[in-house]
Amino acid sequence: MAVNNMNLFSQRKCFFGLGLFLIACYLIICLNSSKEKVHWMFFHHQKPIYKKNFNFTMSQHLKCEHEDPFLVILVATRPKETDARQAIRLTWGQIQIWLGKKVITLFLLGKDVENHSHMRQSIEEENILFGDIISQNFMDSYDNLTLKTIMAFQWISEFCPKAEYVMKADADIFINVKYLVNFLLKINKNISSDFFTGYPFINTKPHRGFVSKAYIPYSDYPFSIYPPYCSGLGYVFSGKLGLKIYKMMSHVKPIRFEDAYVGICLKILGVSLYIPEKRKLFFLQKLKFDSCLFSRLIAVHDVTPLQLISYWKQLKELERTKCLNEI
Repeated sequence: MAVNNMNLFSQRKCFFGLGLFLIACYLIICLNSSKEKVHWMFFHHQKPIYKKNFNFTMSQHLKCEHEDPFLVILVATRPKETDARQAIRLTWGQIQIWLGKKVITLFLLGKDVENHSHMRQSIEEENILFGDIISQNFMDSYDNLTLKTIMAFQWISEFCPKAEYVMKADADIFINVKYLVNFLLKINKNISSDFFTGYPFINTKPHRGFVSKAYIPYSDYPFSIYPPYCSGLGYVFSGKLGLKIYKMMSHVKPIRFEDAYVGICLKILGVSLYIPEKRKLFFLQKLKFDSCLFSRLIAVHDVTPLQLISYWKQLKELERTKCLNEI
């Protein structure tokens, strides 16, 4: 009996020691990570390292030839998302003048992953009909979203460098363009040329777990925290800053997540996010439709093409109500 008690005591002692060891390791890791000094210039190379190896197959290079737009909205879509593009064309993307300001809406595409000839032909016909598709010859995949974003900044830099503002957006969002234009007009005199806003992520940690879609290896991103960045659902920036970001992109190796990649470029440039004080204007999560709420925001994520058309119709029908006129 004494031997058994001694064994039980030894086991408890081992477990207690193991527990203390794990707690100590946890505290050491936490303390080290909290004290970690992130050297953002780690990502910056003196000489350009990222070469623009992809050619424009559809460029819309004449869109800004005769008049510099106030706002350019570049929507990232996949080749097969025809319904999403059409819904945007029928709703917030159909109007080119908002509050007396010119707005251009264009779609960003890569090459169809399955490389079907009928898909290529369909995209070509769609572009002939609407003339609003920008495309390069990289594979249009989730892992290449950063290439699509670089294409957006490249297009602005090469074909529309005098645009006052630019918005890069996902295809599954509702954008209240009227409110956005009004918002930009109101802050226009009070901000610097380095303006960047959206749904902010602050002190976000890279995912090192087993979810492949969110995983980023240490070899691509060795630090324990991302710089402040805005969600790729939709962010807005000044045209002048867009030119600086594109130039910086030549010196920063692309990482998998485009929004965090843009955040790295902003950090190296010394640009801080603009976060409105009063309330949220960008919504990452799906919202239940409310006409007054949707009239006083800029963007809502996770909206289907059918919902987008429905929301648009309801807002147009209620356009004369008090809440819709109080912008």
